[in-house]
Amino acid sequence: MPPMHRRTARSRRVLVSAAMIAALGLAGCATTAPSAPQAQSGSVSSSGVPWSAQPTPSDGLVLDLPVPASVSSIDFTNQAGQKVTLASLHGKTVVLTDFLTLCQEICPLTSTNFRHMQNTVAQAGQTSDVEFVEITVDPERDTPARLAAYQTLFGAKTNWQFLTASVAQIAATWKAFAVYYAKVAESPSPPQMDWMTGKPLTYDVNHQDVVIVLGPDGHERWLILGTPNTGGAQPPSALVTFLNDEGHKNLAAPSAAGWTTAQVEQGIAYVSGRPLH
Repeated sequence: MPPMHRRTARSRRVLVSAAMIAALGLAGCATTAPSAPQAQSGSVSSSGVPWSAQPTPSDGLVLDLPVPASVSSIDFTNQAGQKVTLASLHGKTVVLTDFLTLCQEICPLTSTNFRHMQNTVAQAGQTSDVEFVEITVDPERDTPARLAAYQTLFGAKTNWQFLTASVAQIAATWKAFAVYYAKVAESPSPPQMDWMTGKPLTYDVNHQDVVIVLGPDGHERWLILGTPNTGGAQPPSALVTFLNDEGHKNLAAPSAAGWTTAQVEQGIAYVSGRPLH
């Protein structure tokens, strides 16, 4: 099981919902897909082709789990201050991840891969059909203004949104997706300085690293865990400077178990039923 982000953690864990285990018939979560999709009978991709007829990705986990209505109806706020619900994105393939703008190890690398994938989707003429969504695990600090500054660093386009909500709503969201995170003490002394404000950090957030692809029907259809491998692509310079030692190591020498843009693009193509290349 790939580790979750946290530079001081010694004991690391991943929560997997009982519903997921029951749906997949697995003893635990894995990064290898079953031999066949777990789609419901008659379920089809956005192209109208049954998922059972789609080529199954060789990496990641194929599944079919509805997102609870209580979560899909949450009013998130994006970087522009606009209200967004996951339900409002039904009809699109949604590439979803957890993040925080003050992550020093993983999230800037994940967003670097999202930037590459957004460009791939645009080149395939699917910008209106595929939405990239990063939902914070740090709602206390990740205000729309911070999300907008982060968006600017990456040059994110209209189909790439960064979302926040209340502490309780964020907790409900990631609980529904079985993604673990926890607010913890900031460990370095002296602490790192906020890349945006220049002020010292007072806490960090320990979180699992996962990319989930939702189908146009709003169901979880595919996921992959682990550290992103950017293939040498660099985050924005302000965030490269902000990375700690482990973050620089993740960037320069990614784990062999890390995920690549090619793997997630394969998952996107599988869920949407439309090739990206």
